[in-house]
Amino acid sequence: MNIFSPWYNLLRCLPSRIASAILEVHHKTGAPIEIVILVALSAMSSALHGMAIRTPNGRWMPTSLYCIGIGPPVCAKSAAMSEFYRAIRDFDSNLAARRASDDGWRNHPAFRDVLQVDATWASLLEALDGRANGLTIADDDCFDLLKSDVMKRRGKLNRVYDGSVKESLIRRDHEPLVAYYPSVGICCLTQPEIYGDHLIDTRFTDRKSGLASRFLYAHTLEGRSPELPNLPTPSLNEIHSLATWFLEQRLQRLLAGNHERMELCLSPEAQSRWAQIKQSIDLRMTGDFHYVQDSAGRATEKTWRIAAILHCFHSVPIPASPTEALPPISPIPPEAIDAAWNIVDWSMTQFYKVFPPPTFKSPKPSRVKERQLEETRIAKSHLHNHLCRSSSDTMPWSLAQELSWLSAHKFKTVIAHMKSGKQVEVLDGKDPVIRFLSPFFAEMGYLKSVTCETSSL
Repeated sequence: MNIFSPWYNLLRCLPSRIASAILEVHHKTGAPIEIVILVALSAMSSALHGMAIRTPNGRWMPTSLYCIGIGPPVCAKSAAMSEFYRAIRDFDSNLAARRASDDGWRNHPAFRDVLQVDATWASLLEALDGRANGLTIADDDCFDLLKSDVMKRRGKLNRVYDGSVKESLIRRDHEPLVAYYPSVGICCLTQPEIYGDHLIDTRFTDRKSGLASRFLYAHTLEGRSPELPNLPTPSLNEIHSLATWFLEQRLQRLLAGNHERMELCLSPEAQSRWAQIKQSIDLRMTGDFHYVQDSAGRATEKTWRIAAILHCFHSVPIPASPTEALPPISPIPPEAIDAAWNIVDWSMTQFYKVFPPPTFKSPKPSRVKERQLEETRIAKSHLHNHLCRSSSDTMPWSLAQELSWLSAHKFKTVIAHMKSGKQVEVLDGKDPVIRFLSPFFAEMGYLKSVTCETSSL
């Protein structure tokens, strides 16, 4: 990639294997690179449902991500998603064949599909029933998903994302479904007009409920770049090999009765590095993060999850076979934290595109107010013309009212307004005299009072 490209710095901070795979898919499909980055992260996180992050305070955190890619039609969004999700879809197909080959495995919870498309909350809980199960809702045309039962359960989706301990559903005439420590990922693609209509139809409830702050967005209006369908993708193939390995090893642990997730943790250096980054985020909350405080407030969990994903797909060597035992994974280093934070920081700009700050519009004056302003303007013009002809800056009240063509009440209101603006002063008497001051003449385009000009002559 050209060093002058806006994506150069973002991709340069990523592990070489992942950055190369992103560029391969970008050049092969022609999809906008924002969408490619998003689906890459989502696909890699979907392969890690068998892992979890143990935070420094002892809480568990899933590695799953909520992602929405927004781009124009025919920009190869679906092609990019297919490239990165190919290994996971192949794994699900293989699961179906293995279920069919053995009656004992037909209803075994270990052989549940990793991906779902047409999901309802009941089908979701049915797939997650048990302990430490996980899945990803992946849809490259989420028109129906946005209106689905799942996306309307905003509170439940928030709780699952945060690391819910237990989710349950009582079904009539059936055993209750209970999911302990579930892990759910979401990756859906749509068009700007469709998602904009969704936000308006729901009155921006996704953001009000806090669900939008948990999503990573990619928003672009760029079309499809030139594609290279026969381009070799060695780095993407390595990502596929690792994804298949992680999924197969999770399957083998479940078949052995081990329902505990492999735990990842931050190294002490990574914890120190994150503390420094968190301080800078807190300072930016009153600056460029002011309007996206809800999304920036979740930078910790987003950064840690992405750091875990990058670390797993970078530090683990390519296996000779998916059945090969998974080696212990070292603690997450500070370099992964820096790379993950660069992605999260970039995601704030995408959040701005989806939820732009409101533009202030001055209220339109009412018709009554417009008429009053017009009457005042005409009255002032008449008074100013008379003062210019008479070379004076004073005028009796009765004459001024007559020249203004206003009723006594309206004229009194106009004079009161001019007095507040220090344009006139009223001298008491039987017929009060109005003296017009410099601000009045300045407003009317006559910079000096008439008396000042005549005295200079």
